[in-house]
Amino acid sequence: MGEDLVLDLQTGGTEPVVRLLNVTKRIGNRTIIDNLTFDVPPGEVFGFLGPNGSGKTTTIRMMVGLMRMTSGEILIRGRSIRTEYEAAVRQVGAIVENPEMYKYLTGYQNLLHYARMIPGIPRKRIDEVVELVGLTARIHDKVKTYSLGMRQRLGVAQAILHRPALLILDEPTNGLDPAGIRELRDYLRHLAKHEGTTVFVSSHLLSEMELMCDRVAIIQAGKLIDVRLIHGGAENGGKAEVLFEVDRPDAAAEALGGAVLRAESGGIVVSAGREEAADINARLVAAGVRVYGIRTVTKSLEDQFLEVTGGGRIG
Repeated sequence: MGEDLVLDLQTGGTEPVVRLLNVTKRIGNRTIIDNLTFDVPPGEVFGFLGPNGSGKTTTIRMMVGLMRMTSGEILIRGRSIRTEYEAAVRQVGAIVENPEMYKYLTGYQNLLHYARMIPGIPRKRIDEVVELVGLTARIHDKVKTYSLGMRQRLGVAQAILHRPALLILDEPTNGLDPAGIRELRDYLRHLAKHEGTTVFVSSHLLSEMELMCDRVAIIQAGKLIDVRLIHGGAENGGKAEVLFEVDRPDAAAEALGGAVLRAESGGIVVSAGREEAADINARLVAAGVRVYGIRTVTKSLEDQFLEVTGGGRIG
């Protein structure tokens, strides 16, 4: 606990929770993961998106120490999975594939059994996570009576009992019905926002990742294609594509010069932050261009995926 507190003070809480540095995995002559490098910021739901067979599960297995890297480094809160495995994995809660439970025991008995294996987890913490994942009404029923969605929620409860900095979930929505997917999505966003847990979730479902995640890393054939912010880009000071609806697009383009990305029907599109958009509006008005509307042009995750993969299929 003392070491963890020192680490928090050193990092100021702003350092990446996870860093993958040139991670490579080869089996025989085949390269499964090819020089993967990216950071996972704290307090976010971070998506790991790619087609089935793209290397998502292999990467996750290396992150939790179930598979060795051929080369590279994985750091969890500054601790190396290679050289400081116990200190690194202590920061992690994970469900790789399906959560394993004793079906003849109740949900509460399962959590109690797991808590006894980890020093320092009081009964109060079990009650907290049960309420957090919404299982209070059924926690004393046997797991064999649970739906798949309830078992997933119980798995999440088990994984966060020890208050990990990082929760890793591999394809957690597989087999869930729409209601179960929505419930899980809401719990994960609640975890990130209210518990400060960083959630790393893999999937091949574009629509779900768009609703669930703050940003996504896109992987294809073991290679990182891109990392894209989904929520909060402009609010965080980033730039967004902004459409200005104007009476004379040609005159607007001439007034702004190289700032215009493209012309659209009835307007022009520029890349701008909040303050820049206001300045551009003033320049257009000064040039005698009438501005009828200003709005952010939001690309769907599907559009972004197709853009960065050249139209490749997701799964």
